[in-house]
Amino acid sequence: MPEGMRDRVGDRVRRRLRLELGDTDLKTTKSSVVNVSTKDTKAKDGKREMKDWIKEGIVKRKSQFSTVIIYKTRDPKRLPEYVKNVYQNFSEIYAYYIWRGLQKVRIENDRIVFEKAFSARSLDAALDHVDDIFLRKERVLFVIQAYKANDSLTQALRAWMFDESMYARGHTITIFTEEPSLILDAATIKYAILIKIPPSTREEREQILLEIARATGSEVDKSMIDATSGLTLQEIESVALESVFRFGKLDTNVLLNYKYDIIRKAGVLDVEWSEHGFDAIGGYDVVKEFIKDNVVKVLQNPKKAEKLGIRPPKGLLLFGPPGTGKTLFARAMAKELNLPFLRLRTENIVSRWYGESEKNLARAIELAEEVAPCILFVDEIDRFGRRGESDHETSRRMFSVLLEWLGDARRRTIMLGTTNKPHHLDEAFIRVGRFDYIIPVLLPDFEARKQILDVHTKVVRNVPLRDVSLEEVAKKTELFTGAELEELVLRAARNALREDREFVTQEDFDVSLDSFSIDWEERRRQMDEYMELSRKYCNDLRFLNRLTSTMSSRIEALKRQLESF
Repeated sequence: MPEGMRDRVGDRVRRRLRLELGDTDLKTTKSSVVNVSTKDTKAKDGKREMKDWIKEGIVKRKSQFSTVIIYKTRDPKRLPEYVKNVYQNFSEIYAYYIWRGLQKVRIENDRIVFEKAFSARSLDAALDHVDDIFLRKERVLFVIQAYKANDSLTQALRAWMFDESMYARGHTITIFTEEPSLILDAATIKYAILIKIPPSTREEREQILLEIARATGSEVDKSMIDATSGLTLQEIESVALESVFRFGKLDTNVLLNYKYDIIRKAGVLDVEWSEHGFDAIGGYDVVKEFIKDNVVKVLQNPKKAEKLGIRPPKGLLLFGPPGTGKTLFARAMAKELNLPFLRLRTENIVSRWYGESEKNLARAIELAEEVAPCILFVDEIDRFGRRGESDHETSRRMFSVLLEWLGDARRRTIMLGTTNKPHHLDEAFIRVGRFDYIIPVLLPDFEARKQILDVHTKVVRNVPLRDVSLEEVAKKTELFTGAELEELVLRAARNALREDREFVTQEDFDVSLDSFSIDWEERRRQMDEYMELSRKYCNDLRFLNRLTSTMSSRIEALKRQLESF
């Protein structure tokens, strides 16, 4: 960025800061920069350095691929940035904004100046006016900011992109939109130049943070630049200024929290930070060791893994009976890896409107990739990972969106799905390359039940116990799920409260055990079913043998117990 432009960016930021902080609070000293090497973006000849996405559009237009360029972006700062970079290549520039109508654009002292081209504000009138200009002049740029479909726009674009005189005269039509498919049909998009603008580069994030830090005497370090990854230029400036206005400085945790608020506003993802790692999971040592050895260690030692030719794991699928802690494992893994935990809000993904469901899913995937590395958690993934003749058309389209993304070698997000019904998943969905490991999470054995009870009385919550043998409780809870063991602890605590005591006794647990209504025969049948599913779907034989070594003896013991009743 040329020095003059840097100064103007700084002035703009300072004006915004003065509105909130006043002149007396505004620091005049230079900001200190910690562990950040600022890249000088000023070109040697003094010209503005052109962004890669602008270069790509220019090259494709010169090759006469199309006269229409569509830039996919949600950042309002990209359109003026584009105009400033290309204005010297055109004799005239016109821009259409919904709230301004058609404007003639010129650049004065590196600032965009708008002049109303004519009085009518409708897009139809603007298209007619510009079409007349195209016929009379050469090298005209027409820039459109679009949010919804318009038949006149589609017809005009189709006429222009196939008009030989448009090529000959050097005209270009450029559209900026958040979602091209919402404004144009697939056939029109097919013949346009479609370019996705990244939310921001590291250099862009660094520059914005440095300008704000310079105006406030703050410090910028690497963690702040990383914390704003996945945000647009507009969003970076907003979260940074909010941090300054609220706390008087730039703060990494504040930037992260504001970033995740922006992601949540999209409505398709929720962002969580797990409080507990595997220490909050009682038992399941075989599963925890397997995930630590094959997932956590690889991701925590990327250079060593790369030297050994090991690629980072991209996906895990956990399956098992309801209530066995699959979601808890997912959250704990995020904590072990110190990665954000993004939960797909499936209740907001599916829409009754045609095409909206798969667009919502694609938007969620796009957001996850923008903030990666992260864990994208999809509960009951079988609702998306199945394909059959009886499935609704929407389900098939969503399946295709997810399948394509899972097979993308460039994917940086770790997909973690859970299901109670692995046999409902399409074979193409669960093949090697999409999910690295398919892991059964079965009913807890005696040692696991004892540890789960210990976790829910000492780690997750502190329950005062008196003369309670958790070992005896564990013996009485064969075939209980982890969720039922947690509920048992809560019922025992509630019973103590009803008895007006400040501690829980063995009697409270016994009373609570009698309150559970469990079909033991159905539970045994369920164990048999998941043993078979484990043998069929688990894709690591050594892990499977360790996991199921005690399960068969438990099933046989339970059969004998049921036969004796």
